[in-house]
Amino acid sequence: MTARAHASTDPAPMFSDRILACLKAPGGDDEATLEPVEDGLRCPQTGETFPFIEGVPSLYAPLKGEGEDVTGRVKSFYEENPFPNYEGLEEFGELVSKGSQNPFSANLLKAIGYNKTVLECGCGTGQLSHFLQLNNNHVLGVDMSLSSLDLAVGHKRLNGLARSGFAQMNIFDLAVKDSSFDVVISHGVLHHTFDARRAFAAIARKAKPGGIVMVGLYNRYARIPTWARSKVIGILGPNIDFVVRNRIQDSRKADIWIKDQYYNPHETWHSIGEVLGWFGDNGIEYLNCSPAILGTDGEDAGSLFEKTGPGNAYQRLMTQLSWLGTIAREGALFDVIGRKAE
Repeated sequence: MTARAHASTDPAPMFSDRILACLKAPGGDDEATLEPVEDGLRCPQTGETFPFIEGVPSLYAPLKGEGEDVTGRVKSFYEENPFPNYEGLEEFGELVSKGSQNPFSANLLKAIGYNKTVLECGCGTGQLSHFLQLNNNHVLGVDMSLSSLDLAVGHKRLNGLARSGFAQMNIFDLAVKDSSFDVVISHGVLHHTFDARRAFAAIARKAKPGGIVMVGLYNRYARIPTWARSKVIGILGPNIDFVVRNRIQDSRKADIWIKDQYYNPHETWHSIGEVLGWFGDNGIEYLNCSPAILGTDGEDAGSLFEKTGPGNAYQRLMTQLSWLGTIAREGALFDVIGRKAE
């Protein structure tokens, strides 16, 4: 049973005013603003209305031509397996407690600070978006999976959360105005698109000048153990996975984690150096990497958004090889953080 089945009649709006001001009609320019109407959104410039689908705001523009097949298969996968799902029916206080105890999410919230607008591209079932709306931040989570967003919106309504909002969108045609968010995050998503580099360029445009862009991807080296486990997990069972053995209590969530990690229809692997190239192409100044690059000041950084050095090619290689003994057991996800040019 999804969270929406338990939703209260709490009057929290679908979008805060600060988030609504960042939205535009899909396929339109930044002047194609949106306003709320009964069970939907309307563009006053064109008169076009975008109705909610089963209670989920949909501003989804289907991909045509190149990448259509990959996108379709990945979308179908996540409609059947909403990721990362919840541990049963979680109250907001429980989610906050878990997020505060998780070093990554706690450090991210601390780095973001207060009163920011945050865009999470590929929010899934919305846990991180909900957590980041603490500190009076306003967060928009977007995803292409209605099943995932159904759970995100349900949790929002159940707990009366006014500063997190969600919408179905295509990451290559975001219904978001350019240069509109203080922080843009895509944590573990772009490697499931048909072209991660192009997807990064699409999301980077949504950060304000001087804003933060953070991208999390599967690492080219540290992902190898997951690939190896995928060859034997059907025989040895899900307990060969570290996260299932040690982190997940809910059986449905554990099943979805296994499917996402080992049976996803499409994924690509990436290196720190490759992402630095993306940053250069899109006017993003490197700030930091998580986990930190060995032998650099990033190891002593007090904040994820603190400016540090990217190291040299050798340091980056040694760092990624070292991840075979650390993040490889948890899916091999690494994040690179930068600042958009003023």
